[in-house]
Amino acid sequence: MSRVNIRNNRSPLLRKAVFDGYHFGLLLSPIDNVSTFMSSREGQCIRKTGHPFQRYWRLPKLRVLNETRELYDDLVLQAAGRHHESWEAFREKLQLSQQAIHPAAFVWGCRYRIAPLSDGGVLLSGDYHPGVVSVARSMRGTFLAATASWKIPADGQLLQSNLVSTLGLAEDQFDMMAVVQELHSDGSVSVADDLPRIRIGGAPPERLVSKDDEDGEAGIYLAAVPTIFNTEYSEAVVDGLMKSFSLMDHQPEGIKHLLRRSSALLADDMGLGKSRQAVIAAGIQSRGKPILVVVLASLIVNWTREIFAVYPQATVAQQCFDPEAQWIIVNYERLGDFVTLAPHFSVMIIDEAHRLKEPTAMWTRHGFDIAAQIPNRYLLTGTPILNRESELHTLLRLSGHPVGALPLKEFAGKYAGNSAFRSCLRAEISDWMLRRSKDVLPGLKGKQRQVHTLALSAQERESYERIRMSEQQPLARLGALRQLLEAAKISYAVELLEGLNSDDKIIIFCEYKDTVRALKECCIERNLECVSLVGTDSAAKRQNAIDKFQAEAGTRVFIGTTRAAGTGINLTAANYVAFLGLPWTPGQQDQAEDRAYRNGQLRAVLVKIPLAENTIDHDLWLMLQAKRKVSSELIDGVDAERMNQSTLAQKLTYVGPVNAQATH
Repeated sequence: MSRVNIRNNRSPLLRKAVFDGYHFGLLLSPIDNVSTFMSSREGQCIRKTGHPFQRYWRLPKLRVLNETRELYDDLVLQAAGRHHESWEAFREKLQLSQQAIHPAAFVWGCRYRIAPLSDGGVLLSGDYHPGVVSVARSMRGTFLAATASWKIPADGQLLQSNLVSTLGLAEDQFDMMAVVQELHSDGSVSVADDLPRIRIGGAPPERLVSKDDEDGEAGIYLAAVPTIFNTEYSEAVVDGLMKSFSLMDHQPEGIKHLLRRSSALLADDMGLGKSRQAVIAAGIQSRGKPILVVVLASLIVNWTREIFAVYPQATVAQQCFDPEAQWIIVNYERLGDFVTLAPHFSVMIIDEAHRLKEPTAMWTRHGFDIAAQIPNRYLLTGTPILNRESELHTLLRLSGHPVGALPLKEFAGKYAGNSAFRSCLRAEISDWMLRRSKDVLPGLKGKQRQVHTLALSAQERESYERIRMSEQQPLARLGALRQLLEAAKISYAVELLEGLNSDDKIIIFCEYKDTVRALKECCIERNLECVSLVGTDSAAKRQNAIDKFQAEAGTRVFIGTTRAAGTGINLTAANYVAFLGLPWTPGQQDQAEDRAYRNGQLRAVLVKIPLAENTIDHDLWLMLQAKRKVSSELIDGVDAERMNQSTLAQKLTYVGPVNAQATH
């Protein structure tokens, strides 16, 4: 009798079940390794605090209905006798949940955005739910794969009403946008294949086509930003307003450039004080109204200091909206929180604006939603083109420039592909984009690049060829080859360090954290004071590394990844820069080099670029040079045309190649 009581006291396998028409929710008794077991069946555990079905396992309808007995048997086996429930009781709970459908079971916490389209209908985006897909299809919606959204030929209020009545969504789960969305691209633009490529051998990968690609469209919609207009500021008025500021000789023109129109791009070289110019222009233009500053997360502190340096009495808020603050600084990832707050701002500053070049990125879409509601938009970047001229299209559209209003396909056909087209584009946007090189700083001594060709050891060559000809996917092989070549250059870096004079300092950029770690260990073994910076380092560790390198004479080596150390920091104590691994774009390379080559640098900067002989290093270098030519023709073409031969010799940035044998 006691055995029967013990058996009956055991909890059931399945405590409760819920069904919304698309998914089952199962609340199970505690079972060891249940996560692995349920995940193999496409199950997802609801962990959100406050969710009415927290700790339920959500499974697709067909995975339960088609495999009910298998699911039961496997749960019994997994429970190992700790819980008991008959097959009949288990099945009955599932059947009862189907008889009492709960449409709103899994919509808690979901959010949806409905925005009007310029060509009619609305754009629906938000969290995935099969019920939302069903409603969108029932209203003749078209799925836009690039942005995971639905183009629906209906009124926004009708769509919202259908979603509320069908799924039990609450009205406060919707953002009903007033900003009209325009077609940015129909997805038919093909990238010109005119750049050198990296060759790693092997068959090319097959193109994968999903069902969504076949049934949907590739169109991309972004908020319609107001067209640029000229402001009422006269030269005399602006000159008078700038008298109270301490400026370098070239900076007044940059401030005027921003103030003359409602939106403009300031594309000065790194180190010329774009942030100072933008802060002054925004302060003048805002007339005391709030200013939104969009920056990289790592640069929020720098921008706060810059604002206080110009306006000591300023009120600044970081990462949140404060109605009492005149300046609100937010990073790209938080832009979604500010879409509905955009009408509060009079000026929007977008630092490192090239981050918005990809129209399908969520922060780009949010950036457009915000920019469409703010009258003045100042874009800042030292690298407006990272790869191709078409990347300017998104920035032009974000500004409201008429050239940006062209669909991307028409823009690419008219302005991309050759020098003549780029010259035409340069003429069209010359009033919108201002770019000055470091030549405007008379005290800057110059920068040279030296390319060194290294020979791999026999063992390294063998490893290189083994990876190159392996059956890995091309991208995986490419990454493995780049990492191997970086490691092979550590001995070169050590020789370089040992050959420096006592007053020399160097920044060494790597693409991989393992290389940073290995090189730092080599420095420690040789009693060379060094600091390092990688993406996982805390803000405090990052600042400590910068301060130590800049202030302490004995700390002569700064080792970092290009991603972590290549932007937003001042390392003018260095007069040498070396790349053990090259970044993917010339803009990234320039930004990294200019951590040392910037205002405040009192010495000439020498950039060392070791390339392993007969490897992908040379392919990547050729590709960077070709991309640099595209950028130069479009952005710096006017200056290049004015240079005479002697001036060009003085501005030469490439010295070499210099042959050097690596010692192993």
